[in-house]
Amino acid sequence: MAYIKDEELNAIREQADIVDIISDYLSLKQRGKNFLAVCPFHDDHSPSLVVSRERQMFNCFTCRTGGNVFTFIMKYENVSFVEAVKIVADKIGYNLNISDYTDYTTANKEDYDIMEFAKKFYLNNIFTEKGIAARKYLQNRGIDESIIREFNIGLSLDGKDTLYKLLNNKKYNSDKIADLGLINKVGLDIYDTFSNRIMIPIEDLKGQVVGFTGRIYNGEKDTAKYMNTKETEIFKKGHILFNYHNARPNIREEKCVIVVEGNMDAIKLSASGIKNVVALMGVALSKEQIDVLKKLKVPIILMLDNDQAGLDATVKNGDELQKYNLDIRVVRLTDAKDPDEYIRLKGVDALKDNIKHAIKYIDFKLEYLKNNKNLNNMEDLILYVREVISSLNSTDDLTKELVISKISKDYEIDAEILKQELNNSVPEKETNIKSPEAPRAPKPKPSKYKSAASKILFSMMCDPTYISIYKNRLGYFKEKKERMLASEIVYYNTVHNNINIADFLTFLIPQEELYNYVNEIISENNYTVVSLEEFNSCVDVVLKILKKDEIETLKNKIKQELDVNKKVELIAKLTELKKEV
Repeated sequence: MAYIKDEELNAIREQADIVDIISDYLSLKQRGKNFLAVCPFHDDHSPSLVVSRERQMFNCFTCRTGGNVFTFIMKYENVSFVEAVKIVADKIGYNLNISDYTDYTTANKEDYDIMEFAKKFYLNNIFTEKGIAARKYLQNRGIDESIIREFNIGLSLDGKDTLYKLLNNKKYNSDKIADLGLINKVGLDIYDTFSNRIMIPIEDLKGQVVGFTGRIYNGEKDTAKYMNTKETEIFKKGHILFNYHNARPNIREEKCVIVVEGNMDAIKLSASGIKNVVALMGVALSKEQIDVLKKLKVPIILMLDNDQAGLDATVKNGDELQKYNLDIRVVRLTDAKDPDEYIRLKGVDALKDNIKHAIKYIDFKLEYLKNNKNLNNMEDLILYVREVISSLNSTDDLTKELVISKISKDYEIDAEILKQELNNSVPEKETNIKSPEAPRAPKPKPSKYKSAASKILFSMMCDPTYISIYKNRLGYFKEKKERMLASEIVYYNTVHNNINIADFLTFLIPQEELYNYVNEIISENNYTVVSLEEFNSCVDVVLKILKKDEIETLKNKIKQELDVNKKVELIAKLTELKKEV
C-alpha cells in the first residue's frame, strides 16, 4: 500500500475552496478579503477564527489552531489524515479510491496490529463449529450474521492460551500483549484474559480496534456478565464513544445522535435500522466525549437505561451537556429496562416513535425535580422552585425566560421575584468550561529578532522569490526549529519547483512540532507577505544579531586563548566583525 501522491493531494486541495468547505460546518461572515467564524476548537464567544480564501488557510488568533482544508476536517470531524482527504474529495466530486492508500505512519502501530489480529481471531472463531452456541444466542437477540460481520463480533475460546500462542508465533512480545490486556501472567504461566465469551471490538474515533468487551452467553453465574479490556496507551475510555466511527455518516444524515448506555444497545439499535447511535464507555460523559458530541452540531438524544441508575445518569449527563448550550433531548422507555428489551417487547416502530417525540432536556428536568415532592405542600413547592432556578444557571437566556414564565404561570409566582431569585442564585460549583483546545495565555511581544525571523519564514512559505533571497543572503537562523523549518521550505521548493503555503502544510502534517510552529507564524503575520524591501530589512536584522552573537563568542574565545598568535588572529577577526555591525 502506498501514500497518497503529493500531486493528487494538491489537486484535491486546489479544487476544494476552503471557504466553501468550512461554510458547511460554520457560519462564516466576510470581513474584507477574509472570513470570520466562531472557533469550534475552544470556548469562543466572539469570532476569532479567520479563513483566508487567498491563502486557502484557516487560523484562530486566540487558540492558534490553524491549517488548510484537510487539517480543518481532521480536527473538526476527529478523523485521520486519509479520512479527511476522502471527505474533502467526496465533497468536490473527486474520484479517490481510498482503499489504495494508507495513512501516515501511526504511533503505536504494533499495538494496533496486535488488536487487529485479535479481532480477526475472535471473528473467525464465531463462525466455526465451536461458535454455534454463541451465534444462536446472538440470533435470539436479533443479531444476524450481517450484523456480526458489521461489528466484527467474535468469540474467545475456552482454551488456556490459544490467542497467546498465535500472537507469540507472530513474534509479538509477551510483555506487549500483556500491556494491551489480552493475556495475564501468573508466575511462569500465561493465560488468555478472555475465555468463552462473545467478543465485541471497541474502536477509537478513527475506527481502529483498541479494546474489547467480553460477554457471557451460556448463563454462567459465577463470573461477571461483562469483562472489558483494561485502559492502555491506545485505549482511554474517556476518549471513546462506542460505534462513533460507524455512526458518524448516519448522524449527519439523520441530523441527530442517540446516546445509549451499553454497546449491546447500540448494536441492537443498528441491527434494527437505527444507525445514528453511540454508546457510553461508562456512566458519565467525559469532557473529551462531550467535545466530540459538540462538533457534530446536531441534537443529542439521551436514551439511557430505564432504572434509577439510568435516570440519575440522564440528569448528570444532561446537566453537563446543558452547560455548552447544546440541543439536548431525552427518551425514557417505559416497561423495559433498556432499548434492547424495549425493541423485543414493543417493536422497533414504537422505539422510532419515541425517538421522534423525544422531549427537550429542560422539560424532562422540570418533571424530574418533582419526584418525591408534594407540590401542594409549601415547603416542597419552595424547594422545587429553587431547584428549578438553580438548574437555569447553565442555560441560555431564552430558556431562562421561558421557564420562568412557565413556573410563574403554573404556580402563580411573580416573574420578577423568580428573576431576582435567579440573579441571586450561585451555582454550587463554578465550572470553567474549556474544550481540550483551550485558549493559551497571550504571548509576550516578540523580540526584534523573532519578529524578523517570523516574517522571513512566512514569506518564504508563500513565494519562492523569498527563498532565493534567503539562500543567497542568509541561509541560517539562531533557533533550531527556525533552521529546521527553513530547511523543509527549501527542500519542498527544490522538489516541487514552487511553493504554496496550503500545500506545504499538507507536507508538514506528519511533523507535528513544525506544523504547530507554522501555525504560530501564520498567527503572527496575519496572512501578510512583506514587500521585497521589508524582507531584505528583516534579513539585515537577523544578520546583525547573528554577527553580534558571533562577536560575543569571539570575545569568550579570546579570553580563553593562551596562544599569542592565535589570540591576535581572533582579535583581528573581532575588529572586522565590529566594523560590519
